[in-house]
Amino acid sequence: MRKKFVSCLLAVSVMGTMLLTGCASNETGSAPDETKAEEQPESQEAEQSEEQVEQQEDSGFTYEGEDVTLNFMFITGGENEFYNETLPEMVNEQFPGITIEVEELPSDNFKSTVQMKFASGEGPDIFEWWPNKQAEPLVEAGYCLELSDLKCIGDFREDMTGAFSFDGKNYAVPLGSSFLTTWYNKSLFEEAGITEVPMNWEEFLACCDALKEKGITPIVMGDKDAYVIQFGTYMMGASCIYNDNPDFDSQLYTGETKFTDDGWRETVEKYQYLYDNGYVMEDTLGLSHDQARQAFIDGRAAMTFDGSFGWEALMANGAAEFERGIFMLPSNENGEELVYNLTPAEGIFAGANEGREEAIKAVLNYWFTEGTPLFEAWAASNDNIPVHKSLSDEREMIQEYMQRYDGLSTIYNLNNAWPSGVSDELTSKFQEVIAGDANAEDVINAMQLKFEQVK
Repeated sequence: MRKKFVSCLLAVSVMGTMLLTGCASNETGSAPDETKAEEQPESQEAEQSEEQVEQQEDSGFTYEGEDVTLNFMFITGGENEFYNETLPEMVNEQFPGITIEVEELPSDNFKSTVQMKFASGEGPDIFEWWPNKQAEPLVEAGYCLELSDLKCIGDFREDMTGAFSFDGKNYAVPLGSSFLTTWYNKSLFEEAGITEVPMNWEEFLACCDALKEKGITPIVMGDKDAYVIQFGTYMMGASCIYNDNPDFDSQLYTGETKFTDDGWRETVEKYQYLYDNGYVMEDTLGLSHDQARQAFIDGRAAMTFDGSFGWEALMANGAAEFERGIFMLPSNENGEELVYNLTPAEGIFAGANEGREEAIKAVLNYWFTEGTPLFEAWAASNDNIPVHKSLSDEREMIQEYMQRYDGLSTIYNLNNAWPSGVSDELTSKFQEVIAGDANAEDVINAMQLKFEQVK
């Protein structure tokens, strides 16, 4: 598996590791016989010394409680192998008394399943979840274990850990940051004579027209999975809404703004325009997210709206060989500033399940403390942009993307500021728009009604 992250700390003394983990190191073996040591080659002595250091470092992570099986739930995505195989294996190697039981669900089913499990008193022990307003109901219900005392929390950027903090208490370890983006096929763009990525709405439509003139399908989406509708609409809304009013979301709660205001109306109307004018592949309600990604890597469409989190799937080999690129879907008019998406990714939460706290925290400390084998395996497999202070992102395409929009305003995933249920109204009602059974006005009215019910 490719290694995308670099640890800034190349070497650490045993004492440094003990300070980092906050645990005393226990010798796991007796000192070697001095006579035998004199007879051993220097290279062998060096190997033994390195092994002893590793043993001393790992011995700082212990669990002395009763044998326990911890349930871990995660959203189907790019880290499947790490979550399904590496995590359970490495945890059990370090803590023989802890077994990780993995449960993987697609995004559409994940949220409701986790909520029902907690409501029935059988919530997961460790689970992925979203930041800010999306996490607030679980925290307020007492379902989440406070993690402020984890030694590793301080090693993550404060602006990211803050997205998982409520009333000054931390409830999750941030997995990274990410952005919604438009993945595009550079070969098809060149075939259509497109030499620059679009920076406003007019330029984007010109790209779509140029592709259509060459007989190339501009965009493919997997709208059968309703959640993907968020990808395009949130990118559209970034400029349509927050360019004029960065405080739109906070003002929703005071009644100063509404989803029925002009910004959201423009957002949905522009997104609908792409479907009404044949820029999006036909019959997308019959395509899943995975099928749309496959169509893109097979060269059947020039673009797809997705995210940096789709790296592994969208960089995979398909039926066509081509160079990929990414750009922010621009909804700003010519002369207006583009606002782009950059948001905290999901975090790893823990359930407040009595009798399991010690085991849960042992796992999380081992997982997210730099220098452990589990940390290194996670860092190598994580498709998110790293927010651990010792890690950096080596992907040239990501670096180029961030440099292109450097200095422009950013906005989080829009539903991070909404109570649960509003985004579901957006996506389900827009599916009706695609089917020809609703319009933009229906979408924003449904969103506002749901917001008033659940705020």
